[in-house]
Amino acid sequence: MLFETSFFVAGGIVVGLAVLDKTIESLGFRVIGNVLKVLIPLAGLAAGVYFIETNSLLHWIL
Repeated sequence: MLFETSFFVAGGIVVGLAVLDKTIESLGFRVIGNVLKVLIPLAGLAAGVYFIETNSLLHWIL
């Protein structure tokens, strides 16, 4: 299916990481903020790969 529950969970995790990054940065924890700045793009990449691999409409591209 195009929009499965796990796809929305992955998107929610990406948004949650972004909110957590801004909150931690505003509280003054710079090291944790820098680690999250690396993890946020990796989580987005993983969500994109998961979407392409599980979507039957886009699976034929790869």
